[in-house]
Amino acid sequence: MSEMNYNDIKSAWEDETEKEALQNLADLRLSKMIQYLSSVRLSLAATSADEPLQADILTQEALNLEFMFEDLLALRRDKIVKSALVGRRPTGDMTLAEEEFYNRTQRAFDGHSEFMKESLTGSVSSQPKARPKKGKEVKERTEAVSVKAPDEMDYVVVRFLRPIDDAFMGLDELTYGPFKKEDVATIPAANARIWLRDGTVARVVLEEGVVVDEK
Repeated sequence: MSEMNYNDIKSAWEDETEKEALQNLADLRLSKMIQYLSSVRLSLAATSADEPLQADILTQEALNLEFMFEDLLALRRDKIVKSALVGRRPTGDMTLAEEEFYNRTQRAFDGHSEFMKESLTGSVSSQPKARPKKGKEVKERTEAVSVKAPDEMDYVVVRFLRPIDDAFMGLDELTYGPFKKEDVATIPAANARIWLRDGTVARVVLEEGVVVDEK
């Protein structure tokens, strides 16, 4: 396979700019583009001070590449968002990071659509079912800390305004609680939704290290 060069990157950017559909971009191809940009930067750094013309050429090339990279990825991001908005998966190949971004965006749009339907119909989601305590299986989660979510799961930090006497199974299949009044915990957003609506919990928003209750 031939190495990536400036014209290859320019061609990829022009295709993404001129065509409405998302163009193919595999992780390996993107990696080679990044490697080429890195090589240009290294060449610029190694250019002697008595070679100003060569330095100017490499500087301009690096600036052009940076612009094309940023614009290429931004164009692809916007196309992915538009595809998620209409519920249609992009036809072009995506990198792994773009795939994850699409999945998260699609879930976000789906969740908001469900929220709109529930709001219009006045329906209320069922509360999380309580689950009896079983020794060490029940793990109290009361620290207001950032939790790494499993795939396809969003979390929210909440403060309990009412006690929850029984442990319950979260949608991530982990056990939470019981919780006392004023306990703070990180729980799945889907489980917290009904409690946010009925006043059982209040959201805790973390802004630059400052804990703020969302009333």
